[in-house]
Amino acid sequence: MNFLSPSLLWSLLALLPLAAIYFLKVRPRKRATTAYFLWEKIFSEKKASSLFNRLRDLLSLLLMALAFAMIAFALAQPELRNDTRKDLLILIDQSASMAATEHNGTSRLELAKSKASDLVIALGGNQRAAIAGISRDLTYHSHFSGSPRALTDAIDGIQQSNFPFDIKAISSLSSSDSQWVQDYRILLLTDGSFAGAGQDFPTQIEVIKIGEPLDNVGFVAADLQSLPGNVYGFYFRIASSFKKTVKADLILKNLDAEAGRIFKYIPLEISPGENEAEIFEIEDAPPGRWTASLDIDDALDKDNTAYLTVPAPQPIRVAVAAENRYFFETSILAFEQGTGKLKLVASDDAPDIVISQHQTASSAKNNLIFTPSDKESVWWEKLGEEIDAIAPRILIEDHPMLRNVDITTIDFLGAREIEPVEGALILVESEDGVPLIYKAKQDGNTALIVNLDPVASEFYFSAWFPALIHGATTHLSGRENDPATLYRPGDIAPIPGYHEDQSSTITLPDASTLNSDDRQFGPLKSLGFYQISNPGGEWPLGVSLSSPAESNLDNSSLVETVQAISSGHPPAYWLIVLAILLLTGESILYHRRKVG
Repeated sequence: MNFLSPSLLWSLLALLPLAAIYFLKVRPRKRATTAYFLWEKIFSEKKASSLFNRLRDLLSLLLMALAFAMIAFALAQPELRNDTRKDLLILIDQSASMAATEHNGTSRLELAKSKASDLVIALGGNQRAAIAGISRDLTYHSHFSGSPRALTDAIDGIQQSNFPFDIKAISSLSSSDSQWVQDYRILLLTDGSFAGAGQDFPTQIEVIKIGEPLDNVGFVAADLQSLPGNVYGFYFRIASSFKKTVKADLILKNLDAEAGRIFKYIPLEISPGENEAEIFEIEDAPPGRWTASLDIDDALDKDNTAYLTVPAPQPIRVAVAAENRYFFETSILAFEQGTGKLKLVASDDAPDIVISQHQTASSAKNNLIFTPSDKESVWWEKLGEEIDAIAPRILIEDHPMLRNVDITTIDFLGAREIEPVEGALILVESEDGVPLIYKAKQDGNTALIVNLDPVASEFYFSAWFPALIHGATTHLSGRENDPATLYRPGDIAPIPGYHEDQSSTITLPDASTLNSDDRQFGPLKSLGFYQISNPGGEWPLGVSLSSPAESNLDNSSLVETVQAISSGHPPAYWLIVLAILLLTGESILYHRRKVG
């Protein structure tokens, strides 16, 4: 045992005057009386009880002395553990696995918050703490404070997250030259359900283990794809922390079909660990929102359902307004019959995009223009003579239009000197700085200009011609990245149909909505279905836990590394409580005691 304030042990000297008071004799006053026989019986009774009175006074003194001694020791703040008394940074794991229910019915997160509260209660007057929650990111809920009330409120404010635990979130704290490591004790309260806990976990952070190994199964991967012939392919992989093989039923249903129709019912035998992936085909399957759920009683519900989406076909409507229409239309029809993402329509059939050659088609909202030749156009300021054959230079390597095209192999024959309108984005230029491919905007309309002659450069016969058509049309319509079948918490999802001058409405799984003017949305936080709506169409997307680390609730390999640390009410608290009880007892038993 050691004392945080040993100088206050001098307060034990207060026992001396306390004892003096008890041994002080007070002389009674003498009075003359003429009726001694009236007092004789009282004197004899008092003499008989004098021994009892002395014993009573001695016990009273003993109780008072013990109470005063306990108060003196409490003031000195005794410590039963060899706590270094550094300020504490308390990190509470709030990742998805912390929602798992322990055998006593309490979640792991609640156990962690209770343990953190015990650490806060044990703080002395010379120690402070800060509170932070951690999963995908590190979020501070309290700055350094010595107030147990403020710190407890901060702990109560930590809520469950659907994000997996990311060790990178604490990398800045645990580096060897970090001021945190040098000046503070960093305590992580976690269940250990995260990748890398037994390998590259920073040793500078002290781990307090939360929870016991639990039985659980969950989806760690799932996918649903449309196959030729009105058939869907369903892929999934399941992991289990059960010690033995268990049986479960997998139910696959479409929520947008009539009465939420069940399309597949699959009895499963799930072995411990990660199981082999399985694939099933589903015939006559409609698009929409799908759920794959496991019917089993386990410790964590979040990973028992996979939310999958297959949007209804919403092809990009493309019209061709060029003299030589054949190659353009053939490219569009190839994608229409293949992926179904493009659809060839007439120029007067409300196309999303118009492909033209020589002419500018300025009345269309989105334009793809080859071989600019008009002297006057809303898309360029000046147009000059043809330039010599040149080697193209890409200015924006990762632009969606160029993503699947090898620009360096294209001969830009027929290219002309051109001065784009102000604000144009140059994607490809010649060695002399002549724009070869650029994007421009005017009065709410958009155009991609390809400065070459497809005939002279024989670009029609290149494999990159249809790839360029596809990249340009999907980019102009904001459809270069349609939503995936499944997302995980923390992912960033593209917003299909995005346009800079239009806003998208996003409906969250809890039915609340928000507006977005960005090309992407995220990070995705909630499990379930989102809905993206804008003038380009409507797209659902599903978010599922799908994390092997979070579904593995067997934390038997996690080793607790916390050093000596005080928790719960300090000894001084209990000494004060006991002193109050002794004083109360002494007052009740001896409140009639008289000095003398």
